Amino acid sequence: MFSKQVVSSRSRLLSYHAQHHQRNLTRTITSRCDETDRLLIIGSGVAGSAAALIAAETHKIPTTLVYAGSQPTDCNSFWAQGGIIYKGKSNEDSPSLLAEDIHRAGAGLCSDDAVQKVSIEGSERVQQLLLDSALGRFANVPFQRNEDGELSLCLEASHAAPRILYKADHTGRVITEHITAAAARHPLISALDNTIVTDLIVREGVCIGIETLHGENHYASKGVVLASGGLAGIYQHSTNPPGFNALGSSVAMACRAGVETKDLEYVQFHPTALNIPNEARFLLTEALRGEGAILRNCYGEAFAKNFHPDGELAPRDIVARGVFEEAQRTGADVRLDITHRDADWLYQRFPTISDYVQTRGFDLAKDSLPITPAAHYTCGGVSTDLNGCTSLPNLYAAGEAARTGLHGGNRLASTSLLEGLVFGAAVADYVGSTADGIAEEAKSLIRSQNNFSKVSSSNRKGDLPTDEAEQLLQDLKRTMWDQVGVVRTPSGLSAALKKLQSMKEDADRLFRTLPCPKTAGLRDASEAGYAVATSALANRTAKGAHFIVDDAAEDDSDDVAVVG
Repeated sequence: MFSKQVVSSRSRLLSYHAQHHQRNLTRTITSRCDETDRLLIIGSGVAGSAAALIAAETHKIPTTLVYAGSQPTDCNSFWAQGGIIYKGKSNEDSPSLLAEDIHRAGAGLCSDDAVQKVSIEGSERVQQLLLDSALGRFANVPFQRNEDGELSLCLEASHAAPRILYKADHTGRVITEHITAAAARHPLISALDNTIVTDLIVREGVCIGIETLHGENHYASKGVVLASGGLAGIYQHSTNPPGFNALGSSVAMACRAGVETKDLEYVQFHPTALNIPNEARFLLTEALRGEGAILRNCYGEAFAKNFHPDGELAPRDIVARGVFEEAQRTGADVRLDITHRDADWLYQRFPTISDYVQTRGFDLAKDSLPITPAAHYTCGGVSTDLNGCTSLPNLYAAGEAARTGLHGGNRLASTSLLEGLVFGAAVADYVGSTADGIAEEAKSLIRSQNNFSKVSSSNRKGDLPTDEAEQLLQDLKRTMWDQVGVVRTPSGLSAALKKLQSMKEDADRLFRTLPCPKTAGLRDASEAGYAVATSALANRTAKGAHFIVDDAAEDDSDDVAVVG
């Protein structure tokens, strides 16, 4: 769900952020302990912003958003192309139908409690947080509307009915701009930008704060929320934007603190990323296939129904393996073809994609596009209950960082932004109404700390550690793609684990030598990659996005089945 087109509309957020930052600087802090009576949220995307807004507005909890970028829109949510599930027409759709679609896409591995929660509460959270035209405390997102002024609904793969709100092909961008602006306006929400969180602070089995690359500790009696996205950026081919956001920081911090993770083997590979040599992979949204795009091999043959009756609209894991296998069989790129649709309509419906591919010499209305599967989304993550509580008291998780059980083995299209809203809000409601006991314990533990800062572990300068870190990160990404990718084998995973263990040790050494964004990112990526490979090797059942075959079948293409 991620494009890399630079959009001028992002500059509007700078004024919001500047005003917001100045307000925070001038706010009077009566004491250090008062300052820590807050909720700390790592991440500024949909899940983090939803948690902040509900905590601040509904429960009057002072909240601080912490993010690595220079502005809150520097997050994975921004790059979502497709849309967000709302609700279809009453005679065509219902929460139970949505639940069935989620379960079917999840390969029968979804937690029904999580599925029911999202299916029932989802449309209400969209209405509250994204369609707030009256109160002005939340966001009023200008989704696409028809000529009568009604919200337009589109259909995507594996959905039984049109139920998805969208804004052309940049829905994540417009949602993120509006929800982060709402957070910036709120008087109880502050921000720490350009801040990379490196570790959780745990005392007597309770999470009480975070350590940062700046050399400062930040404490929060109300708890810490991990909402910094997933780990698909640790793969050589990924639809995620480059940078710190998709290197698995939430999972890595959880692993280092001994917090339970689950289902990390279920990394979703999106079937259709633009495949141009020596360029980052650019997402071609699910909505293209929802609007009739056809998968063709190098001979021009439509082949999707050879691997599933639903063809292009089959679940993502099945389509991704179909594309992967067809490319291997023919020795050439698979292509995505929507040239049979009206040109003017295409340019209006998919302006971001149309503009991007045009700069690469393609016309969406005239040319089929070369594609490859690419790592896209983390279905597992930090294990939580329905309130976002993790195995560590006073630590919560939401969004792609969390494993709620919603996605099972494979995520249904356009559930990611909805999950962020629902579970981000659920964390805030829990903290605001139920978590007083643990907050008081955390407050006591914070008071017992000798100081509120730490000294950076190194003042060394130089390029050598960062150069080595960059090379190691590229090696790690190749290892993940080659041996922990679309199709896996036990021997490949075992070999990957040995490499990743060594990389993890090297990453820790480099971080201790020179703590900086590159070494911190490598440290997180190696921790997350090792965790994914460990989970994958432990699960010998091929289901959903985790497709593992016996070593003897690796060279036999007939044995690498792609049917669901």
